[in-house]
Amino acid sequence: MESKGNNGYRDPHLDKVLTTMNSTTIEKLNRNFIGDGKPLIQKVPAFLRSIEKADRLFDPDIVAIGPIHHGNDNLKDMEEIKKMAAMEFCCSSLKFSSFYHSVRKVAAHARACYAHDLSGVGDDEFTDMMFYDGCFLLQFMTMVAQDRGPPAHWKVPRLSENMVRRISRDVLLVENQIPWVVLESLISLKHVHVDRYIAAAISDFDVQWAKPQVDFEGADKYQPFHLLDLVRHRQLGPLASQEVDEAPRPMLNICSAMELAEVGIQLTASKTARFADIGVGKSLLMGKLWLPPVFLGELTMCWLTNMAAFEMLQGGTSDYGVSSYVQVMAVLMNCADDVRELRTKRILYPVLSDQQTLDFFKSICRYLPYGQQYKRVLQQLSDYHHHRPVRVTLHKFVYTNFKYILTAGSAFGFLIPILKAILSLKQSAPPHAF
Repeated sequence: MESKGNNGYRDPHLDKVLTTMNSTTIEKLNRNFIGDGKPLIQKVPAFLRSIEKADRLFDPDIVAIGPIHHGNDNLKDMEEIKKMAAMEFCCSSLKFSSFYHSVRKVAAHARACYAHDLSGVGDDEFTDMMFYDGCFLLQFMTMVAQDRGPPAHWKVPRLSENMVRRISRDVLLVENQIPWVVLESLISLKHVHVDRYIAAAISDFDVQWAKPQVDFEGADKYQPFHLLDLVRHRQLGPLASQEVDEAPRPMLNICSAMELAEVGIQLTASKTARFADIGVGKSLLMGKLWLPPVFLGELTMCWLTNMAAFEMLQGGTSDYGVSSYVQVMAVLMNCADDVRELRTKRILYPVLSDQQTLDFFKSICRYLPYGQQYKRVLQQLSDYHHHRPVRVTLHKFVYTNFKYILTAGSAFGFLIPILKAILSLKQSAPPHAF
């Protein structure tokens, strides 16, 4: 491509800029997606890392999975444990080569799944990394699913509950993933109860720990891109119809949980903790917004953020289901009182203070897209508000003046027995003489 300035002569500098843009920028943009439309495994963009304490949300604490954090000094201690886990997973050194060759067959495909430059990582080194990380992941998943510690011959201390949770956190970070095709190549030679591990992982979100969520239809047919994608899909659950009526309508002037209560929309907990279990209904007198009852601790807040970050990195191929949940929760929170209202309604179970919980949702929602689920919910709330003006106005009046109405009612209730006594006295009095 040639460029000419206003005087008709070629501009060498502009030619260089255009050439660089064509060969580098466009190629880099195209590399964000592979042939089947799935996104590459990417680093968290700088604007997401501007979130307060972003390192606690996105950086591994104890183990590196995949090449992005491989070689970090603070994560090297786990490399020997990975080798022990690989030997345990393969059962014996005789089977070791079979598992290794199975991974080698998919290594080139796996390598193409990373967005950043891997030119400094040789093919053999990359295959070794995929093999050991894959075996470690599957062996860890087996341990969690069966609720047992590592074998004695690993010569490592029994994994404490804290250490297990640190590993559990790390293996579901968006930068700490290996392509699912690697895990599939290993599972093809040895069955692993992946579903049991997923159930154990998402139970951390569920306040009804003793009652695990039942799988939804089609859950086992999903083809994940990596482990985080699979856990996200199972925690999200089936999404409602993604169709949104784009017809112009009045803007909803409701911005918080307290304001919804004021106009007669009752907040209530859904039957499951899945992020897609959100909906709006109505009865004769009131409306209802149901939301999943979710436990928010340090671990689940980290996972929630990484699920949403993964959706954002997918671009237009994502359903943005987790992002929609975050955006709905954020729009319901204007102050700490709104968080308290959500706690009172048993929708949020945060370990942080009300103000800290508010800050968490507001900090991450700024960078996330608005999914169709979010638009659908706000559309339904807007329709309820504008199609029931009389009931909304009446409920708002009663809600706002409830104390005065209660006081007046109490006063009236106090007068009733006095009036009854006066009336009874009047009826029992002798007739006047004429």
